Amino acid sequence: MRIAVLGGAGLTGQAAVRNLLENKKVSEVLVGDVNEKALQRLSNMFGSSKLTTAKIDARSIEETAAFLRGCDVVINSVQYYYNLEVMQAALKAGVHYVDHGGLYHVTLKQLELDGLFKSKSLTALVGMGAQPGLTNLVAKHAYDQLDEMKAVYIRDGSVDLTENPPLFTWSPLTLFDEMTLDAVVLRNGQLVSIPPLSLMERVEFPQPVGPLDTYVTIHSELATFPRSFHDKGLSECDWMEGSPGLIFVKKLADIGFASSDDIEIGGCKISPRRFLLKLLESRGLVGYRGDQTPNDWEITRLVIMGKRLGKNVKLVYDILFPPKPEWRMSCAQTGVGIPSSTAAMMIAEGEVKQRGVIPPETCINPDEFLKKVETHGIKTTVKEYYA
Repeated sequence: MRIAVLGGAGLTGQAAVRNLLENKKVSEVLVGDVNEKALQRLSNMFGSSKLTTAKIDARSIEETAAFLRGCDVVINSVQYYYNLEVMQAALKAGVHYVDHGGLYHVTLKQLELDGLFKSKSLTALVGMGAQPGLTNLVAKHAYDQLDEMKAVYIRDGSVDLTENPPLFTWSPLTLFDEMTLDAVVLRNGQLVSIPPLSLMERVEFPQPVGPLDTYVTIHSELATFPRSFHDKGLSECDWMEGSPGLIFVKKLADIGFASSDDIEIGGCKISPRRFLLKLLESRGLVGYRGDQTPNDWEITRLVIMGKRLGKNVKLVYDILFPPKPEWRMSCAQTGVGIPSSTAAMMIAEGEVKQRGVIPPETCINPDEFLKKVETHGIKTTVKEYYA
């Protein structure tokens, strides 16, 4: 099988590429990225005869479609702002599609392309990383166990125990959006917008993450859970996340560094967001240095309330995302790249039959998929409580 990874030289894309290269059934991995220096580093890092790289600007639908032709599946690992363009390129090229999420609003726009993908007999699997992705499949696992599923509360906590860790181990742009865009929550069956970080909950995560304050932010699960789980009565759902540096990033956003509006400095115009991103990159604060072995950990907890055989049930799932030192990759990278690449290979092998634009919970068997990612150390546990 031939699988393309757009943005494959980036943080999460690298993990997807590595997972694909290690699978004997994959004959070629094509990586397209706008950053030529990053592509060269990727080639040097992996040194595989199965790897092909090219400078590709995902904003150009025609250029991207030409690159994708002949592939079985494309994994979209570029910034979610360009999901729709990559989907259009996949349609033109006749290629199945997988991405890591659209931060709610873009996901909703992607779902509108369902008819176009069905007309081409193509699958577009949206939100197939860690969160969204594995969160969707864990929620589906609970859905299958319950007669009624009233509430899904997702809490995510992460810590970085690496010596002198970078400030950002995944997209700063996405995190800035989470700090500034209104969060969407499901309350009494209705989707409601509330200010970011306006709700807080202390969560006692297992070690090595430990107790953390988590805060409500916008997330893609809210774009699909209400429709996917409506028939069993889902009426409450929200997402909260926490890490030791989260409030610092929120303060950066609050004082204006997340703004995309240009300001003039000494006759030059630049947005605070663009300036900060370049500054962080120049100081080595986005991603780990080549001589570092990441030691970051993340736990995503889903607390799911429902009924089984007339009894109130609470299911508490914990998904543990460990670093992968043998790859010298962080949990932030592998937690996203391993699920997306695993799903892409399943689509290429015909294991996913559904066509159209679909979220993971509607087309993938949770038990089988969770077993696949557990071989990489991503382990899910569940506890049951009865009222």
